[in-house]
Amino acid sequence: MTARLARALLAAVLLPLPFAGCEGSDSGGGSGTWNEPAKPTTTQPAAKPAATKPAAKPTTTQPAATQQAATQSAATQPAEPSAPSSGAVGADQVSFGSLKWTFGGKPNGSGARNGGVVISGARFSSRGISFTYNHDLSAWGYSSGALGGIACLFVQKTNGQWVGGKFDWISSSRRSRNFTNVRSGYHGWSLEGVPNPCAAAFVIVSPDGKRRSNVIAGTWSR
Repeated sequence: MTARLARALLAAVLLPLPFAGCEGSDSGGGSGTWNEPAKPTTTQPAAKPAATKPAAKPTTTQPAATQQAATQSAATQPAEPSAPSSGAVGADQVSFGSLKWTFGGKPNGSGARNGGVVISGARFSSRGISFTYNHDLSAWGYSSGALGGIACLFVQKTNGQWVGGKFDWISSSRRSRNFTNVRSGYHGWSLEGVPNPCAAAFVIVSPDGKRRSNVIAGTWSR
């Protein structure tokens, strides 16, 4: 072997081996740069819930029962009375003999005699009548709260005839009566053929139909 060949073989042995790969290269043997860790994904905070307005407070209404009680109370009270009729206290303001006892059942007071009980100041409203006792039922021997009298109403029809009769009981402690029985047809009561407003008369009769008060009158607007 010549010296030149020996030197060539020695140079080939001493050449450095190539790198098998770089520490920072990726699995594809590509760029040779360090792999940076993935940055965390930035998330937006959840939206704040929309503010809600408080529910409106319920409107306070009057209980039905209270409303009903108030309505019933108003229905039992006579409305603003009409002006009292004129006439001397104790006198009959309508001829008692002209009153026809048509409604209300017994007693029929057509034969009653005036004596003792004196009333005045008839004030008719749409719902009833109020008046004044000048001499109450004590004249007939009844105490203040005793139902010793019969309230009788008469109305004048368009033909001029007076019709009516009993419609309620009364005592010295009661100076008003409502016309609920008259309107509801108590014992045949009827306002047929009676104008509105109409002339009206009121008289109190004893339970036996023998005694009566004087007759007071006015105008009834229904």
